Amino acid sequence: MASYVETIVGPGEQVVHVGKVSLWSIASSLIGGVLLILIGIGLALMHPLGAIACVVGVAFIAAGLIRRASTELAVTTRRVIAKFGFIRRSTIEINLSKIESVRVEQSVAGRIFNYGSIIVTGTGSTMDPIPFIADPIRFRQAIQSATDTVQRT
Repeated sequence: MASYVETIVGPGEQVVHVGKVSLWSIASSLIGGVLLILIGIGLALMHPLGAIACVVGVAFIAAGLIRRASTELAVTTRRVIAKFGFIRRSTIEINLSKIESVRVEQSVAGRIFNYGSIIVTGTGSTMDPIPFIADPIRFRQAIQSATDTVQRT
């Protein structure tokens, strides 16, 4: 099955950079899931309802992993693309010629673990945040490089 980005790239358009979502974006799901599994194992020794906590813990972990895997980020020769969601889909697509600025926001933890949000401002003051990008500086550089190439042509 082709990815969303592969299916919408038009003729003559090429993907120049693929971004990744940071594993830190699902840390709460992973930690909560592991804790529920551990609690469930402890409870299962005393009561059969402990198995429910284990199942919920596995569901938390699976939901986080699916959320991360179903997010696609790319810079092409014509636009910036961000797709979120597996069943329910939300997309951001901004033509490179319409981008006015690209801002990186990183918390202290984001600086330490190299993740952050990219805020792309388009003409008409539209602001499209793309959260939890791994290596956001490199993603911003890819956008700026592609934008510079478009402006030169």
